[in-house]
Amino acid sequence: MAGWIADDKKRNVIPRWRDFTQTLKLGELSPIHTLGSKHSDFIHSEFHKKKIIDWQTERTIKNAIELLNSSYVVDDLEQSHEAALYLNNQKKITSPSVGILAERILEPYIVENSLSQPSNFKDLDSVLRPLVKDLRISINNNLNNSISWVELARLYLILGKERAAERCILVATQLSPDNRYISRIASRFFTHTGDYKKAKQILKSNIAFNVDPWLLGADIGISSLQRKSSFHIKKARELILSKNYSPFELNELLSALATVELNAGSIKNSRKLFNQSLVTPNDNSVAQAVWAMNHINNLNFSNSALDEIPNIYEAKAYHYFNAKQWESTMSNTLQWFVDQPFSRDPAGFGSFIASSILEKYDDAVKLCTYGLKATPNDFTLLNNLAFSLLKMNNVKDAGTVIHKIHIGTLDEKQKAVYLATKGLFMYKNGFSDQGANLYKESSGLAGKIKNKKLQLLSDFHHLSIQLEIDGFPDDKVAKVDQLAKQLATLDEIYLVDLVNNLKRRIEDYRTKL
Repeated sequence: MAGWIADDKKRNVIPRWRDFTQTLKLGELSPIHTLGSKHSDFIHSEFHKKKIIDWQTERTIKNAIELLNSSYVVDDLEQSHEAALYLNNQKKITSPSVGILAERILEPYIVENSLSQPSNFKDLDSVLRPLVKDLRISINNNLNNSISWVELARLYLILGKERAAERCILVATQLSPDNRYISRIASRFFTHTGDYKKAKQILKSNIAFNVDPWLLGADIGISSLQRKSSFHIKKARELILSKNYSPFELNELLSALATVELNAGSIKNSRKLFNQSLVTPNDNSVAQAVWAMNHINNLNFSNSALDEIPNIYEAKAYHYFNAKQWESTMSNTLQWFVDQPFSRDPAGFGSFIASSILEKYDDAVKLCTYGLKATPNDFTLLNNLAFSLLKMNNVKDAGTVIHKIHIGTLDEKQKAVYLATKGLFMYKNGFSDQGANLYKESSGLAGKIKNKKLQLLSDFHHLSIQLEIDGFPDDKVAKVDQLAKQLATLDEIYLVDLVNNLKRRIEDYRTKL
């Protein structure tokens, strides 16, 4: 049976990793505008002064990029204008992302109202490889362009080349250790690989760490993912209470703190912080609020946000899931995957929806196949791929996938899911007795760990394949309603459709007789 990676999972506020152009358009690279009368002391730091001196001493592309990055973050547009003009005249040998940032400095009042986003993931490979080639040429022309190194790392990770991606990330952090975009992306990369210590170390090494809510929020989110308390929560609260930052600059930090309060059981404080994060949210903080609505009521969430905020595909996917609008759930999950193709979450969630509810096994196979490029050993994706292939009667390929799963690394819940999928595999191979034993073992294990939903789902899938193989006999069909009543007690919104899918197959079979 298919599993769902986000099922019963705690969501955390981890930085998104989009390409530089998208991130720039979304406003997450904008300078920190303090709202108090005193401008941030960061603009007077020795770090920024050094970038100015380097540029004045030697006018090179490297120094121009460094000054541009530093000036943009600290809002010193006077210094950045000259460097932007220089880079604008060097477009042929700099990356497109640098050119866009230069244009943004030179013409700050140009506002782009829409974000282009591919409608599906089918053409990713044909798009990615030429981009890799172009970026490598750009880097060869300018080895010191840290943004190009990060862009290349993202493409490598999507293509499943994790080691190559890591090398690019390390180069970028060495070139620009104090660039917010580089720090957040590097922390996201090492969170993806499971090196949380390195992820947080990179954030804390940024000179602006203690005054930049985007960096502090990332640290707190990663700590929550580790189920640990960040050492910087006090500093984060001070930033919020200072009232020196705009609501948009604080939205992820507020959301991360709200999650900490929720995990600690402080619903009142969590609700207050979540509501503050929704004043001017981005897609990440909205997605966190949509997740939190399963645990907290009376959040100031408006459905209009789903139409107003760019790249809000994850929040939309879960919103439509809760509304039982499966086609809209799937279309937004595909957009979410295209937006974050290296993340296992949209691939896991989407393959579950496609295979278990919509019965679009071909879509599930494609999602799992793409998702496994960046996370090749992920159990949920391997399991859902095998399940979908079996449903398509592609038993040979399903067997190859099943053998890639290392059962010794699975927790008890995952083992129960795995045993059910292997049971289906045995049934499809004609070994009904072995298949029945594996399903019974799956159900028994789920009962042992007191997971009633998993136990009933295992029984349901077992009954489903038995009916299919035996030709849907009346005595076994009668068991469907009996099991459906038990499933109904779980109050899971998708289970009714799961049962209805089986009943439809029964009717289709009888109609053909």
